[in-house]
Amino acid sequence: MQNGKDTHEAADVSPLLRDTQKTIAALPADDAVTAATQITAALAALNADNALPPTQRYAAISLLDAAALPHAERMGREYLNTSRHTRQREAELWHGAHGCWCELAAGYGRCVQLDAGADESLREWAPVAAARAIHALRRQLQWLRIRYTPSPPALWQSLAAMLLRCDGAGATADIMMYPGVSTTLQREALKTLTLGVLSTENLMPPEQEWAAHLVDRYASEFVLARRPDSGCTHSFDLQHPLAPGRIGAGVPSGSNLRYFGAGTAGASLKAAVRVMAHEQQVPAALGFTAPIEPALLLPVLQQVSLEWTGTPEERRQQREKTNARISVLHGFDQIAGEIDRSTADPFDFTVKAAGESWIASDISSDGFGVVMPAVSGDWVSVGSVLGIGGEAAGAWSVGMVRRVRRLDGGQQHIGVQVLCRHAQVARVMREAAETGNRVTQRMPVDRAILLTPDAMRQPQIELLVSDAALYGDATLHVVTSDGALLVKRSAVEEINADCARIRLAVLGVE
Repeated sequence: MQNGKDTHEAADVSPLLRDTQKTIAALPADDAVTAATQITAALAALNADNALPPTQRYAAISLLDAAALPHAERMGREYLNTSRHTRQREAELWHGAHGCWCELAAGYGRCVQLDAGADESLREWAPVAAARAIHALRRQLQWLRIRYTPSPPALWQSLAAMLLRCDGAGATADIMMYPGVSTTLQREALKTLTLGVLSTENLMPPEQEWAAHLVDRYASEFVLARRPDSGCTHSFDLQHPLAPGRIGAGVPSGSNLRYFGAGTAGASLKAAVRVMAHEQQVPAALGFTAPIEPALLLPVLQQVSLEWTGTPEERRQQREKTNARISVLHGFDQIAGEIDRSTADPFDFTVKAAGESWIASDISSDGFGVVMPAVSGDWVSVGSVLGIGGEAAGAWSVGMVRRVRRLDGGQQHIGVQVLCRHAQVARVMREAAETGNRVTQRMPVDRAILLTPDAMRQPQIELLVSDAALYGDATLHVVTSDGALLVKRSAVEEINADCARIRLAVLGVE
């Protein structure tokens, strides 16, 4: 096993390392973005300096890497756990973290690519540097994906360079990549390759983080081979590296191709899905440390399991290629307000909704696709709720963005699922007894969007609500234009940036 202790701890402190230590000491402790930006600048200066001794280069990068980790983790938590960012803050967090991982990958990659010559100490640390370089490439990929941005060719070129340099018997040798983190070069490469082929464009950023966690958790079961053996579903070309692709008919072969797949991980995850579905709690074997609502995690596990077992979910409805201009509102309050207004007077055209005009294509009975130019739709993300102008006056559909894929030139392809056609606003009330005269009054709880058609005849209904926590376990009254229902919350289907979709059991019609 390679020793994880960094070279600079045993070497004399050089002026370069003293300057690096001063840079780290001056970092702000309570501003992760500024700290990451300063670390990124220091790494960029090291990467641009061609005269540095290799061992000192590696030691300085290692110091900056260790200093960057807590700030990168803090930025990741804020990015994923804050429901709505300002555009400026989102950009600061994303560029701060992504830029730092880019420079770390480049720095460690250069350490590996340098001809060590007689420098045996660098040869000793080259496998550790290679593992860290691949780890940083995977972190880059994660940050690209939570912004629904395609991975650049340079990322895959860097990964191919690491694999070519470190290919052979040493690829499966144990390495202490960081203190307490044991891995192998092959495992780190498989994590990056497997994440690269995982379909996550339909997942919200926190769900993407869960999927990336599963890749890390099950990486020991992934397979990498020089031939398309059993368990290999994708290939990667080391000589002409592009994003890895699925193996199809007429499987190519060659000394520069590597084949990989989930191996037994699909079956293992499928077993965990069965346990979770039965017990309604997150199995400890999955290794999630933060509490997660099982109902929110289960669809992510099912999706990853289907991909790893080679049976990806097919589209439920056939889509027709056509073009149609639609009016689009976004945000719960705006949508509910417009539905409320248009329902009250569908022929009142004096008030114009502050929405956007889109051209939809790929239309099916349950959704549609839209290609949006770079200058519009910067608010769009997976989970965004849309109000969609209907064919009839006063009729609005409600949809949710399920897929976002960035295209060349900054365009985005948006996939929208229609949750309800002809949605209406409902008033949610609770009973509040006045003890003085024993008169029971109904007090308002929330304004909701009713998603269930013919709700008065259904045993369950779905609502889009501002806050699922308002509903608790109490018995409530849902007042619609067709009448009132006595209901009780039975499940939270999903929670998004500014609303939640919940299911309620109907106890009676009033």
